[in-house]
Amino acid sequence: MAVLEKNINDKLILQNDLLRRIVYAVNKAVEDDIPDYLKEQHHETNNAIPHLKGDYINDNLRNNVVKENIELIPFKRYGWSGRIIIDHVNHVTYTITTLNTLVGIPRKKERRTPHYLQSILYAENSGCQAPVKQTCLDLGITQFSSEELEEDYNSITNGLISKEDDYRHYIIAYKSEGNEIVEIILKLLDRDFDAVDEVSLMEYIKPDYARLTDIEDFKDSSKTAEEPDHKGLVAVKAGLKPNLKDTDKPVDL
Repeated sequence: MAVLEKNINDKLILQNDLLRRIVYAVNKAVEDDIPDYLKEQHHETNNAIPHLKGDYINDNLRNNVVKENIELIPFKRYGWSGRIIIDHVNHVTYTITTLNTLVGIPRKKERRTPHYLQSILYAENSGCQAPVKQTCLDLGITQFSSEELEEDYNSITNGLISKEDDYRHYIIAYKSEGNEIVEIILKLLDRDFDAVDEVSLMEYIKPDYARLTDIEDFKDSSKTAEEPDHKGLVAVKAGLKPNLKDTDKPVDL
């Protein structure tokens, strides 16, 4: 294991509004969309759920993340379709995966073609250097030439961006248990899948609703902050609307 001096530029740049929207898209798929699907569909088995979760995430990205200068790039791997989020202003791309999948990618040997993240990290993060390198491990990326990786990257991005555009790639990796996300991390990896920088995104999962009520609109309420609350709840001044999570159309995400 080698410890290298960290480049000051190899730090995550946090775009909080965008990250909040992306985390919402992932959390909605895990917490709301899949449970709703299971309530409506009654199959003997549910083998499609892992892929269905990704489909819901991509739908939520389209509906809640895409806007001016934020784009989704579609790409295909055999029978599977993926999406890359592009932030054209800050020159950052994002992909979403599970933590288990991310850990397994560099460990798989004898690939016939690169994994899409191998090609993306080669093209966008070759200039990054992890402070700790796993020098004793053969992580498999060396089996592909620079030409193979760059050609694969160009096919993935379909010419919308290129290696010369100097983008950085961030990975949002999550772990869920049941209908709950228990871990979600923003990662900057170098081309060898070693960690350059990372930060937890769990703070975006659920704001603190403990002080809020379930009332949707207070504009027509006859109560004021001065009137007693006979149910023991904290009264809220008329005209104020709490920022509650709306699983259909998040106003603030």
